[in-house]
Amino acid sequence: MQEEKQKEREKFYEEVVEEVTLDFKTRQERRLEQERQWELNVNFLNGNQYCQINSKGELYEKDAGEYYWQQRGVYNHLAPIMETRLSKLSRISPTIRVRPKTDDDTDVLGADLGAKAIEGLFDQINVKDIVKKVTLWSESCGTGFYKIVWDNDAGGDVGVVNGKSIKQGDVRIYPVSPFEIFPDDLSKENLEDCFSIIHARSISVREIKEKYGVDVEPESVEEFSLKVSKNYRKAEEKKDSVIVMEKYEKSTEKYPNGRLITVAGGKVLYYGELPYKNGEDGKRSFPFVKQVSINVGGSFFGQSVIERLIPIQRAYNAVKNRKHEFINRLSTGIMMVEDGSLDIDDLEQDGLPPGKVLVYRQGGEKPEMMQGFNVPTEFNDEEEKLISEFVIISGVSDVASSTKNNYTKSGTALEILVEQDNERILSSAENVRNAYVEIAKKVIRLYAQFLAGVKMIRFRDDTDKTHVCYLDKKAVNSDDVYLMGENELLESPAKKKETLLALYEKGLFNDEDGSIRAEVKEKLLSILGFADLDYQKGISRLQTEKAQKENVLIRKKGLPIEIIDDDKIHVEEHLRYVFSEYDELEKEEKERFFSHIEEHKNRNKIKKEV
Repeated sequence: MQEEKQKEREKFYEEVVEEVTLDFKTRQERRLEQERQWELNVNFLNGNQYCQINSKGELYEKDAGEYYWQQRGVYNHLAPIMETRLSKLSRISPTIRVRPKTDDDTDVLGADLGAKAIEGLFDQINVKDIVKKVTLWSESCGTGFYKIVWDNDAGGDVGVVNGKSIKQGDVRIYPVSPFEIFPDDLSKENLEDCFSIIHARSISVREIKEKYGVDVEPESVEEFSLKVSKNYRKAEEKKDSVIVMEKYEKSTEKYPNGRLITVAGGKVLYYGELPYKNGEDGKRSFPFVKQVSINVGGSFFGQSVIERLIPIQRAYNAVKNRKHEFINRLSTGIMMVEDGSLDIDDLEQDGLPPGKVLVYRQGGEKPEMMQGFNVPTEFNDEEEKLISEFVIISGVSDVASSTKNNYTKSGTALEILVEQDNERILSSAENVRNAYVEIAKKVIRLYAQFLAGVKMIRFRDDTDKTHVCYLDKKAVNSDDVYLMGENELLESPAKKKETLLALYEKGLFNDEDGSIRAEVKEKLLSILGFADLDYQKGISRLQTEKAQKENVLIRKKGLPIEIIDDDKIHVEEHLRYVFSEYDELEKEEKERFFSHIEEHKNRNKIKKEV
């Protein structure tokens, strides 16, 4: 009986392997055209700009020119354009917040802890570096992906079983190349609209043995196309690897929790339901977040600005090379020689070095340099036009070079140019911000599903001070994530500081008595980058924190004021707490707060009279 079940199981797995492998190859063929475009983009970005895609859809390098003397120089404008775009997009670092489900204190506290958990995780794994890697993929190929998973081997130690340390587990986020993602339908614009996704990548057989406990035979795998190479030398560096295909399927009537099938080397490494409840309303979904550079209607993958710039780059290379060929003719010259009057072989071999003595046949025509040709002005005109097209299409310009025009010498005009540049890539910046939101949602949902016990969270406040709080899965009951503030490209740090100084000069930060409160001054100096100039060194913030801690104590018992208390700050914090919790406070609790606040007011009044 067991043997029959084992045979049925083996036959079922063979069918599963065949099905997934065939599906993967089909998706590879459907996506081949886009894949070749990505490879072309990467080649142009790295300076290999004489490659093309032939009619068979293969990438090849264009042959040299018709004549040996024709130049094939590369004048790469794509690299600095891409560096500038990446530099601007790296400024995207939004503050993430979570809306509570209700106004109940428990839900409000849970939402705050959820936001702190996201912030702590992002700081721990250096999410900015991960975003930069994915943004590089999205800007060069049009699309990049994040993979958000639960890692049982991450987090702190919670115990020891059979001499092995048991970890608490934690969320991990990985950058994923678009070359590794294969959707079932290339016309679906959104990731969640797809029914299935295949994540295929090359992994060493040793890693597969350690992770899955399965032995597989190594293959020779091409780096980008993820095809098993027939030419062993072509994929020599990948000879110890194998293609691992992870197929994620959404729920169906037959499989209500969806399916995850992992196949490699003709064997099934994993077969089961989708592991993560990371979709809307607790549904199981894909562990991926997509980020595109330029949205394309009716296409799963986005578009890169490089694709638009490649024709201009080709034209620019051609113009510069032909221009330099003309300059070479001007510098070396073209000599007209009567047939038989000179030793042509000697002249071709040595050229015309300084001091060269030309001996020509007596009675023959005297050799002379060809006259009457210069570099055509059309070359310079075309070069300037192409540079302008680089700026128009890429949305990136060198503002400093624009100052040669009279109308851009004023600071206002330069500011307008900077704003225009930022607006051109605003759509790409919004896609990065949206990716932050989707990542944060999946992080919250994974904590709600897998978090065991209590997780310690380290986070930093506005003054860069480290705090510690604790989170359990019950507190994480809301995944309504949103971002604080506007897009970072709408207002540069310099512009923000300038606005603050203008508001300061107009007195909008002044109190009713015409002075600036210590805590406001502390915040302003911190934003402007001069926190060290704060003479109080954060005392107002510490006073605020002390008053907030007292709020909890006053609800339980009366609390006298202390000589070190700042009456004004304490009164405001106590009043803020009373108003926010007014309906929840008992009569005795209110009276204790009123009495405590009155003490502060009376002492402050005496100080003013003195």
